[in-house]
Amino acid sequence: MRHGDDRDPGLVLRDGVPVSTRFDDVYFSRDGGLAESAHVFLAGAGLPEAWAGRRRFTIAETGFGTGLNFLATWELWRRHRPAGGLLHYLAVEGYPIRRGSLPGVLAPFRAVAGLAPRLVARYPRPVEGLHRLWFPEDGVCLTLAIGEAATVLPGLAAAVDAWFLDGFAPARNPSMWEPAVLDQVARLAAPGCRLATFTAAGAVRRGLQERGFAMQRRPGFGSKRECLHGVLPGTAGEAPRPGRVAVVGAGIAGAALVGALARRGIETLWIERRPGIAAEASGNPVGVLMPRPILGDGPAGPLSAAAFRYVLAECAERGVRVGGDGVLELAGDAGVAARQVRLAQAGVLEPVDGRPVDAPEASRIAGVALDRVGLWYRRAGWVSPPALVAALAGGAAVRLDCPVERLERADGAWWLSGPDGRTIADVDALIVAGGPGTIVLSPFSALPLRPVRGQLCELPETASSSRLRAVLTFGGYLTPAVGGRHIAGATYEREGFDPAEWPQPVTGEGHERALAGLPEQAARWFAGKAPVGGRAAVRATTPDRLAIAGAMTDEGGSVMPGLWVLAGLGSRGLVTAPLLAELVVSDLLGEPLPVERRLAEAVRPGRFRDRIRPAAGPRAGRPAARRP
Repeated sequence: MRHGDDRDPGLVLRDGVPVSTRFDDVYFSRDGGLAESAHVFLAGAGLPEAWAGRRRFTIAETGFGTGLNFLATWELWRRHRPAGGLLHYLAVEGYPIRRGSLPGVLAPFRAVAGLAPRLVARYPRPVEGLHRLWFPEDGVCLTLAIGEAATVLPGLAAAVDAWFLDGFAPARNPSMWEPAVLDQVARLAAPGCRLATFTAAGAVRRGLQERGFAMQRRPGFGSKRECLHGVLPGTAGEAPRPGRVAVVGAGIAGAALVGALARRGIETLWIERRPGIAAEASGNPVGVLMPRPILGDGPAGPLSAAAFRYVLAECAERGVRVGGDGVLELAGDAGVAARQVRLAQAGVLEPVDGRPVDAPEASRIAGVALDRVGLWYRRAGWVSPPALVAALAGGAAVRLDCPVERLERADGAWWLSGPDGRTIADVDALIVAGGPGTIVLSPFSALPLRPVRGQLCELPETASSSRLRAVLTFGGYLTPAVGGRHIAGATYEREGFDPAEWPQPVTGEGHERALAGLPEQAARWFAGKAPVGGRAAVRATTPDRLAIAGAMTDEGGSVMPGLWVLAGLGSRGLVTAPLLAELVVSDLLGEPLPVERRLAEAVRPGRFRDRIRPAAGPRAGRPAARRP
């Protein structure tokens, strides 16, 4: 994995035009960048006519560069947006321009002067992977994939309506035009896909023709004589849009789902069995927001990093405070310290803004004396889970005290019934996000969800503890004082409790367990002080410690129409719920996925059944358009 200067494009300005010294090529024409975008790409792809009457339109671009094509498209979309329309813009960039350089590069373009600062404000760090940026007020969603096109494109899932091929010239950057890249352009293209590119190179034209595009030359822009545009045969269209969706569960997962649906203008019925939202595990007074980097090539580490990026963006957009001076993950013994060194050497800390620190630096960061080495995650911290739940839901109405005990599929809809057998509602699609209670409902009872009880302990602020500025983790965790109280926790109990009991009782034994894990130095801050409160709740975990997010499948592996699930988030729901909710809703609506295909596959509900069933070829029933 490459970061930092390895991805520096070598940006300089020559006569006011940005140039990449890495590729010795300009980012846009000296005759006018916006005019070039309008002629070559917008007109070349037949916009805005191509999106007229569409509720959703997807554009993909190779070579995001300065973002000028995106800004030009966004500005055109604002003027010609179909009623209720949503624009997905999926861009790949191997060598992203630094955020601090963008304002100067974009300043000359007055036509997009109102949009450029909004892009700059949300522009991500140059970290490999997918970065999803929402501009919901205009119905625009940018997914920026950082990495080499030949590496990134095979992992994307989308049905693209228009392609902008805008890498540097083939002679300067041949890797952007190689056959493997064109293969992916064709794979991701939906029937009727439009294509536009500044190049007129014969090899590019022939390569696209060989992959099914009907290509034509057209006049170029400025001093360039010709450019290309093309169309993939077929009829343009879009996946059916559900009329109404029900979300069962009003914790962090349910709230994130409701918020994701609201961004798309989907009518949503939100249902909760308790008398309020965030009534169970999501109701803790303080929670820790941090990544979980992992060694190896498995999906858990990249998924955690992507989720961490996304939840931080959501908190910034929705005004949720992330408190504390980061999170210090302290090493309790030599084995943990050695593992932390291996994490740093493997390059998995930089994407989540983490780095090793020795004991003196950890003490300086935390504001208190510490005798352990550790990892510091600068952008991590503590949040109020109830505040995050409310912000994600965005004020959506919720039907409380409404337990769902039966689901039935009839007449193309899902019918929800309560304990008395009366129908609560019928909906086109249903997403269950009920935590441990999910398995009460058939067919979710087949999911391997395991209840785990956790109890946290509230400790009074003392003169010594008041200096703590960062969250400390050490197997358990200790937060800085919030409202005069520190939160220590949490226990992890797999047995000895009734998972159906609500609220879960707070026990003295639970407090003892939570306090027993405190580092000796921290324990001394509270010597002689009794806990002043606590809270216990039950979470759901899975055998592989990955959440379950996606379309439900039956015993034969076929997708069950209109039935989805988001559960098994364990103790990581604060970080993972927003991104996984975005994944579920994107897949439900046939939109580009916010994560790579292998990560989406890693959390799909049917994975456990597949592991015990002999391979029998491709799974039946999955719409090909949603997993290109």
